[in-house]
Amino acid sequence: MSGPAPRRRPRLIGVLIGAGAAMALIALFASLSLDEGDTDPIQIDHAGEVRRLIGGLPQLDERLGEEDAPVTVEVFNDLQCTYCADWQRDVVDPLIADEARDGDVKFLYRHWSMTERASGIASYGAVAAGLQGQQWQFIELFFRNQGEAQRFGVTQEVLDEIAKGVLNLNIEQWQRDFEDPEIPERLEEDDLLAVQRRLPAEPAVVVTGPGGSRELVETPSLADVRAAIGEVSSVPGG
Repeated sequence: MSGPAPRRRPRLIGVLIGAGAAMALIALFASLSLDEGDTDPIQIDHAGEVRRLIGGLPQLDERLGEEDAPVTVEVFNDLQCTYCADWQRDVVDPLIADEARDGDVKFLYRHWSMTERASGIASYGAVAAGLQGQQWQFIELFFRNQGEAQRFGVTQEVLDEIAKGVLNLNIEQWQRDFEDPEIPERLEEDDLLAVQRRLPAEPAVVVTGPGGSRELVETPSLADVRAAIGEVSSVPGG
């Protein structure tokens, strides 16, 4: 478990403040040409793996897992942070497969911008998918295909291919939902939560249950998070 308060206070990171700005940013990225001669198709993999991990678990917006699960794990992570994908796979995914699947834990995903830029456009795609109850599928599939996003850039085409890998996602509705003003509002709220907690620019979790709350910062390990879940699962002395 992480020790004292974070060593540095993050800057208040702005988010894109309108759906029009989001669409304009997508159009800008989509207009960037690839290197000459690079005609390889975008290849999105691991859709079946994500379905097996997430399938059957209830979702609502940013939540994954049973609403009445006794322990809540808030995940502060960044879709466009390169090392954050490994952390998600090594720490969050085993908890989904075990604790969430058993009904002991539910997750809340917080889009925490860890770089100088505003919340990445990939986060818009994830929150838009969440309006159809598919945010976690999009998140997990994007993390598994970060290499394609780095190779081509986070373009509309890349986001579309990610979305196509999300089972039962209405792609046309998802594209229209980029214009929903609720999306930048939610992203701003997530960033503000991280700033209020003075989180350093690394993956973090906040674990809350009957026994209290634990904040784990600076890329906590799976063992750290599981220990925190155990500590808050019951009322002390109960």
